[in-house]
Amino acid sequence: MNKYIIGLVGILPLVGCKTTLTEQDQDIKLTEAELLSEKWNNLERFPPLYPIEDARAGKEGCASIEYVITPDYEIKDIKVVSSTSRHFAKQAKLNVQKWKWSELPEGLIQEPIKTNTQFQFCLETGDGHCSEKKSFENSQCEGEDLIKSIGYRIVRNG
Repeated sequence: MNKYIIGLVGILPLVGCKTTLTEQDQDIKLTEAELLSEKWNNLERFPPLYPIEDARAGKEGCASIEYVITPDYEIKDIKVVSSTSRHFAKQAKLNVQKWKWSELPEGLIQEPIKTNTQFQFCLETGDGHCSEKKSFENSQCEGEDLIKSIGYRIVRNG
């Protein structure tokens, strides 16, 4: 029992530090479409996987997220601003963390930056509507930095 209490006491200062950093990050002003600026050109960004649950249901939609990029390229405080599906939101949050941040050169930023990205999820049905610009214009989600994820509807036989 004493081991558990000592362990909890040892963890508390670490949790306290994390909470303090989060509070500081909330004071950072949002920089709209930060990743569209030239300094981020070497960041390898790719679309998220289309959620299987929404592909089966034939659902299209979006998710807009905000997040903080630290000078060490850690992604923190990911927050869903809007989403048409919890599955889209989950994939968007996971995807930002998977981008190739570690391959960026050191020193691009000296202070944390809060930015946002909009993810659009479109199901291609063979009519080409996902390649049309208008399919992404009438969105319930906001953000100039747009990443498109194109999926294919899954139909089960029998």
